[in-house]
Amino acid sequence: MADRWRPERVTALAPDSASDVAGRRLAIPTPWSDVGYAYPLLWGACQGSGSTPYSVAIDVSEPSYRCSCPSHKFPCKHVLALLYLWAEGRIDEGGTLSRFAAQWSATRHAAGEEKPANDAPAERTEAQLAASAARAEQREERVTGGLAELDRWLADQVTAGLAHTRPGAMGDLAARMVDAQVLGVAGRLRDLNRRPIGSRTGARAGGAWLDDTLAEYGLLHLLSRAWTRTDLPDGLRATVRNHIGFTVAKETVLASPPVADTWAVVGMRDSDEEQVSTRRVWLYGTTTGRYALVLFFSSRGMPLDASLVPGSGVTADLHFYPGGPALRALVGDTHDVHQRVRFEVAASAVSEAIARWRRALAEDPWLGSYPTAIRGSARLVPSPGLADEAGDSVRLAGGATLPLLALTGGNPASVFGELEPRGFLPTAVLTDDGLVVL
Repeated sequence: MADRWRPERVTALAPDSASDVAGRRLAIPTPWSDVGYAYPLLWGACQGSGSTPYSVAIDVSEPSYRCSCPSHKFPCKHVLALLYLWAEGRIDEGGTLSRFAAQWSATRHAAGEEKPANDAPAERTEAQLAASAARAEQREERVTGGLAELDRWLADQVTAGLAHTRPGAMGDLAARMVDAQVLGVAGRLRDLNRRPIGSRTGARAGGAWLDDTLAEYGLLHLLSRAWTRTDLPDGLRATVRNHIGFTVAKETVLASPPVADTWAVVGMRDSDEEQVSTRRVWLYGTTTGRYALVLFFSSRGMPLDASLVPGSGVTADLHFYPGGPALRALVGDTHDVHQRVRFEVAASAVSEAIARWRRALAEDPWLGSYPTAIRGSARLVPSPGLADEAGDSVRLAGGATLPLLALTGGNPASVFGELEPRGFLPTAVLTDDGLVVL
């Protein structure tokens, strides 16, 4: 078996510098799915500008490659990106051989170019299994070293005083966390680094910045210490690995027991980070009462998957990722799609919703928000909020007070949304006419 390439060899393969730059930008896990490697074949699917991902197949022994994109560059940026991911050790051996790669391989064999490939990955030899285990062990060592550096950095910041943090220091540390393959921590540091420096000034603004930053430092320290623990329950260990940046193969998630229901789309939020756009879609099981979070990714500036439309519903099987609380899911078999869906929800009082969020945080302290439905009335005074019949209230975030007032007239309603540190972010209201998205 040939050795894994070095990144310099991928660079040499690029037809021009523009293609190499574009390939490097795509060499991140988020736009890719169904990746795998069984020597000599490397394959994957990259989300592009259309609804259907581009399929990529590569024979690393020659090399030879094929991509379903319309680019006239050879190799295209998708081929280069997949090769960079593989060369950097971010694609392990294994995975189900894609139909695209299998057909391409079979066609080449029919033309006398190579041996045939089966629809399943080739049986791995003991040497291949040992190499895969060695790479996994190497990554865990990198993560351990990266988190140890993170802990030292956090201690230095607290000792010196948070107000003295050098501008850009968190961005520099985030880059080193990427090198250590602690991608989840790198993302949290980048989010923290984007907070404007000017917000540190002034008694009120500075206090808020210090409180938020110290809280995030505490969560990062907790994540670092949790990684070193060997006695964590399986669910919590999966949660820790998820926040550090370890991924779970799509086929592994889809192999888990499905949860069948008619799922109402009760919220959607898009965000951009560097070269990746993310769509967060919240679903509510109209029979099970469960919530689910489905994530879609695309290269920044490219269209995101629009198959789940807010206010609509889908009768489908959902498969949940490991870890707790079980929220993130993949959509499996879809049985029906509903433009409108009518259902009832047992909306909570404010205190009940907050209590459930606290229990969720006990399972996952790094959880940024939690889905819920609250029964209450929107109000402007004494402060913008959602008040229930008991007189308890929660602050409304995201400037949603006026739209919610206009929709409900100040009358009690069941409001879907996300509880987060800054308050309650409404996403939809259940009315007599059905679900109305804010």
